[in-house]
Amino acid sequence: MLSLKGRQDGFRLLIPKEFIPDEVNEKYSKILREQRGFINKPIDFLNETIQKIEVLGFDNAVINQQQPGYGEPIMDPNRAKENRFPHGASETYYRSPANPLSLIDKSINVTFKHTLGYLNYFIIFESFLYHYSRDMKYKELIPEMVVELLNEKGSIYAKLVLKHPIINGIDMLSFDYTQPIAQSQTFQVVFKYSNFDYQFVQQLESNRNGEVE
Repeated sequence: MLSLKGRQDGFRLLIPKEFIPDEVNEKYSKILREQRGFINKPIDFLNETIQKIEVLGFDNAVINQQQPGYGEPIMDPNRAKENRFPHGASETYYRSPANPLSLIDKSINVTFKHTLGYLNYFIIFESFLYHYSRDMKYKELIPEMVVELLNEKGSIYAKLVLKHPIINGIDMLSFDYTQPIAQSQTFQVVFKYSNFDYQFVQQLESNRNGEVE
């Protein structure tokens, strides 16, 4: 049974390893090994710094039209004459005729924590430059990103699969000599995706991969 209390950390997003090109991966693998930390792979280092994500949501799902006689206030006979306002027409709202999928904001906003030397920022930045400066085929880009939703036991119960994500934007780096300490602790990367799928997963103790419904 799912808990009615939503956990604030009940999600997991792992950016696929294909996101970092081999050239960039080799460069930052060497840097991470020289730091002698616990994480030596750039993609693991990048995923470890994810703080927050924002995904789905929609807007402009209604249209409005002036309709005479619709939405008129009840004319209570006991109401004073001075309070009876003229009411020729009123805005009436209808469902948008657009395809529901076109109303969904196909963006995922990923917030990362800054690291010393801004390594994760430049891993993303150089990966962006690599992908966008080459004539790459569609199949060579990331096929999907998966947001896993966890229950109160930490097990996966649902997945949000985002198809063909590509980088749309990244926050600027902010440096300020007037501040005694760094003010910018996080930065946001915006990905756009073409479509999505929401999957419920039945995960048994003996089946770590889960079965998709």
